[in-house]
Amino acid sequence: MEWELGSVDPVVRGLRNYVRNVVETLGLTGDSSFVQSEPLSLYLAVDGHLPGYPNRDVALLWDEERGWAGALETGCGEDLIVVSYLGGDPLPQPEVVATYTAALLRGEAPGRSEPPAFPGAEVRRGLRWMARMPDLAGSSVGRRGDLPNAPVPARAS
Repeated sequence: MEWELGSVDPVVRGLRNYVRNVVETLGLTGDSSFVQSEPLSLYLAVDGHLPGYPNRDVALLWDEERGWAGALETGCGEDLIVVSYLGGDPLPQPEVVATYTAALLRGEAPGRSEPPAFPGAEVRRGLRWMARMPDLAGSSVGRRGDLPNAPVPARAS
């Protein structure tokens, strides 16, 4: 994993803890992710290809406004092509992200086609909690404490 260096921000630290647990749940190894503090986002390379796109690498993207998305690499330096948004919760348990990823790689259409809109303040509150509890970041055990079990509601459009 590659992390943006120099950040002591608890929100970034929480995102690092969370993505570490997601990476472990997905069984990924090596330098597969990059966390960026401004804007708060991450990139996570995924092993495999989507059916119908054998020459395009797959990645998971995350940002505080839209949560997780599955994307295809373009190979020409352009922006990635988002194929689906997970929705529901901006910080779902790592197992939920793994299930979503597996469905993407099988060629199913998990999630939603339109990006959700999550309230940034609530997402950052959850990440600050994850900074204090690195081993529980994103786990169902951690969700029993300070972080509510219910998903963060989407903002009204």
